[in-house]
Amino acid sequence: MSSLKRSSLIAAAAIFCCRFTGLAREVAYTALFGATGALDAFLTAFRVPNMLRDMFAEGALSQSFTSVMSKAEEQSGREAAWELAHQVVSQLVSLMVCLVALGVLLAGAFMQALYPERARLVLVTPPDAAAQGTELPATFREIRADADGLKEAVFTASAGLEGISEHSCLRVGTLEKLSPGGTVRLTTTAENLGTASGAPLLQVEPRSYINLAADLCRIMWPFILLASLSALSMGALNVFGVFGLPNLASAAFNLTTIAMGALIGWCIDPAFGADALYGFAAAVVLGGAAQVLVQVPKLRQKGYAPRWNIGLTWKGGRLSFTDGRVRRVWALMVPGVIAAGITQTNVFINTSFALYLPSGAVTALSSAFHLWQLPVALFGVAVGMVVLPSVSRMALTRSGSSDIPEHLAGALRFAAFFAVPSAVLLGLWGEEIVSLFFQRGRFTAAASELTGRVLAAYSLGLLGYAGMKVLQPVFLALEKPWAPAGLALAACALSIFLNYLFVHVLHLGAPWLALTTSVITTFNFLFYFIYLRRLLGHMAPKVLVPGLLRIAAAGAVFAAACLGIRSFFFEGFTSWSFSGRLFGLACGGGAAAASYFAGAWIFRVPEFTGTLSLLAHRGKKAA
Repeated sequence: MSSLKRSSLIAAAAIFCCRFTGLAREVAYTALFGATGALDAFLTAFRVPNMLRDMFAEGALSQSFTSVMSKAEEQSGREAAWELAHQVVSQLVSLMVCLVALGVLLAGAFMQALYPERARLVLVTPPDAAAQGTELPATFREIRADADGLKEAVFTASAGLEGISEHSCLRVGTLEKLSPGGTVRLTTTAENLGTASGAPLLQVEPRSYINLAADLCRIMWPFILLASLSALSMGALNVFGVFGLPNLASAAFNLTTIAMGALIGWCIDPAFGADALYGFAAAVVLGGAAQVLVQVPKLRQKGYAPRWNIGLTWKGGRLSFTDGRVRRVWALMVPGVIAAGITQTNVFINTSFALYLPSGAVTALSSAFHLWQLPVALFGVAVGMVVLPSVSRMALTRSGSSDIPEHLAGALRFAAFFAVPSAVLLGLWGEEIVSLFFQRGRFTAAASELTGRVLAAYSLGLLGYAGMKVLQPVFLALEKPWAPAGLALAACALSIFLNYLFVHVLHLGAPWLALTTSVITTFNFLFYFIYLRRLLGHMAPKVLVPGLLRIAAAGAVFAAACLGIRSFFFEGFTSWSFSGRLFGLACGGGAAAASYFAGAWIFRVPEFTGTLSLLAHRGKKAA
């Protein structure tokens, strides 16, 4: 396990840089644009190509390619492995060019399908009536069509309403429940929601952002081509034991997006209004190019020289692969796309339902999801990335296959050692963590509170998600991809059912959408574990269970410390200055971490002592 731990820690350190810069990118978005409908439009537009990137490129394609290329390199040598890469890259580029063209053409249809229909607000008031505030009683008259066939919602009131313009609108779904002549209260601020008594309270939105979202989506579609090439580069380098640089490539994407987005956005609109988001959309494509270019020198060092080889022939009236191993990559990828996309599909479904909630819900879900993914990516993804090529090689021999259960049990324990305190911390200190990272500029304390509750709901599924990331690549290594694929389809149906129940039936908020993700990821992990135990015969319970119990005991000590610190020291945290919040979380986090390490030492958690020994050995070696 020392090799697994060493490679996992290297990958984890690189992924930390990636996720931290990704978090910085999210902080830049929220600081410049706030939890607003404009930023919701940008994140929704990016969600479509980004979901396909996570499912198709960095998920299934990268994993299936790594698995097959590992076996090719083991059996036939490096030259054969690179020949496989030539053919996969050539086919991928051809496919992605078609997909990008289709995505650009259908971007408007995507956004129309996602966005709830809006009607422009027409407020009829007495002549020269002044605006009396941000909340106003009004009488609903009708929904009509204007000269262009667009819907208008007509209300009458005794005074004007602050913050409305000719672009202000309301959601048609809420208007259809009203009767002509009925009294409502109109508000232009999200803070007023829930304060009205009796009359329905309707939020007036500054404009419909569907056209902005469609334009941004068209600009960002080429990103999936560049991200796919980056994913193949990552997979190839992983085969040759290079785990740090491929993950740092994502940091290059994040830093390029921040810098170029701010520059181009400022050139378009120095005040960083909604139009400045066009600059950030263009920067996403530039960041994708940077993500590929930083890996090229290392690929060339390992022997890769770009060469076009489509690897297809016309035979028997149909296209055929010239190399059976390339066919195996795509055969593994098809069910892998479905399986790898469980969480991302759920996030996409959450986004579509969040568009029916007050403005800022999509931003809250996205911001919390980035914080949630930071610890998951550090250890769940890192360990899974290291496990895939090693298990692929073990599966080639009977003696190696017998070692797989113990290898996986150790990997799960190593991931759990870091995932357990992370879940506790995000669940108990969610609002404080969100406030530290995001509460600045146009991101308010109210947005921190909402995002903190979303993060707490996400944290319930963190341990399951980390375990799922460790086990999911194993199905590809064992060439058994269809079991998780079938589960993914069932999970998708369950996600839609739960989200519809929470939003449209029970009228609950964004935290409940995050809870859906936690429920699904936890059940996915349990299914993976049970299925693999049946497939492999056992999951080394003598290795797995004692270690997990010791980690859980140390986690209980950590949870008690976090609760005590929050109760006694974090009162009114969101009203503190940034330096006060930073100092408070640093001191509190240090004390809580000390309690976890003390618990790990008292209960003799092997991962704690093993990691200390590994770090001490590396320190002596460096000296």
